[in-house]
Amino acid sequence: MIVVRISGAALAAGLSCLNAFGQTPQIAAVSGRDQLALHDLVTGEELARFAAAGGSSDLVALGSGVALSNHTAGNEVIVIDLNRRSEIGRMPSSAVGGTRPVHMYLSPAIDGRQHVVVLNDGHERSTPKGERPKDSTLLLIDAVQSRPTFLKPAGEVRLGIGHHKVGFSTKRARLAVSNIADCLDVISVYDYEDPGDIKLVKTFSAADLGYDASSPLKTCDETGKAGVMLSPHGTGTSAATGKVYHFLTGTGQVAIFDVDAAVPTVKLLQTAGSGGASVKDLPGGRFMVMPQRGPRELHQKADGSLCQVGQLAVIDAVAEKVAAQLPVFYGEPTCRTSIAGKPYERAALQYAMPSPDGKTVFVEIGTLYGPPNIIAESRFVAVFDLSDPYRPIQLPSIPVGAGNDTREHALTGDGKQLLVTNSLDDSVSVIDVASRQVVRTIPTVTKPFRVVTFSEHAGPSKPTGPATLGLK
Repeated sequence: MIVVRISGAALAAGLSCLNAFGQTPQIAAVSGRDQLALHDLVTGEELARFAAAGGSSDLVALGSGVALSNHTAGNEVIVIDLNRRSEIGRMPSSAVGGTRPVHMYLSPAIDGRQHVVVLNDGHERSTPKGERPKDSTLLLIDAVQSRPTFLKPAGEVRLGIGHHKVGFSTKRARLAVSNIADCLDVISVYDYEDPGDIKLVKTFSAADLGYDASSPLKTCDETGKAGVMLSPHGTGTSAATGKVYHFLTGTGQVAIFDVDAAVPTVKLLQTAGSGGASVKDLPGGRFMVMPQRGPRELHQKADGSLCQVGQLAVIDAVAEKVAAQLPVFYGEPTCRTSIAGKPYERAALQYAMPSPDGKTVFVEIGTLYGPPNIIAESRFVAVFDLSDPYRPIQLPSIPVGAGNDTREHALTGDGKQLLVTNSLDDSVSVIDVASRQVVRTIPTVTKPFRVVTFSEHAGPSKPTGPATLGLK
């Protein structure tokens, strides 16, 4: 059993004040290399700061005014009361040896239940080939304020090897988890109707996805030396069909899962892109967008045009076909000048966020991972007109602060502002969605990584996962 370092008295006091602190400002919570900070989104004023030595990853804000942060280096989850700007407590990210919590999701609200999902990545190199990892798990935390088990661990299950992402059914308590470095367990579907007894429904191996080792191009190899890396990384759910999408970034294939079937099934679509971390549904769910890091001018396969830093793939989820593939250029969409030798030659598309009407999609630009001595930065958010998803158009990019590696964002609950972290400038850029202009830059913690927002009138920022926010 997980021992949660939140005393009963502290938790009761914190929760009793969640709605008694008065009208709160719009708050931005930002996690960074060693600290997590809260800011007044209107003024930029820092309201509180909390220690998180060694670095944190994902944040989730709940409708109750609580934020949870994966403290990756500490193997724990930090729980913050945003209304009172205070720490409620911390809990281990696993009860069975899971380590390095990275991604965090909010599940859909189904039958009065909702969970924060914590993914412990573990250390993939510590697992012998062919064995099941001991440090890689999925933890469920109760996210419904009215339940007596609110903010307590509800169940845990072991996963495959490597980094993980989760796609959810919107109809029943099922989820599909990817394992980025596991050919025997590429993606598995679990049933969590009873969170205390999470059941494996079906595992999809590389062979189940057509990689039967009949040739090098049909052989899955986690290193890429004796075959191809499938590397699932990026997931989303179509509200129109209920199917879960996982992007196989190593092969450019989109794996479409019917997780609601008695025996889940999968269909593969081929795109011309590779690399990436995001699959995002447009409002209504008919179309899914995938920012991809290739083709590109330099690095990876380097098979793109001058100034190209990736492409945007659009999938028609109803027809289950590729609707469009748009080359993306750094900065101005008309750029055709080589980026070789520039600090942004490693610029790469990151996560996609549509505007509330679905007609505009924002994609922050980070950088490819590379040698630590290589200077790499980006200073733009790419913008796309998706009024006609079959004919997307790249619009002028939005200049923001300097960032590198993975760059995150958050859309406020009212859909009016987009926040983007600038890891090299130690700041957050606040973009007005309607005008597509930066209206504020907030200095914050060192190397800011993740960000969420909350206010009483707008609620929490849009969560990761197809969550219904009616529960508190």
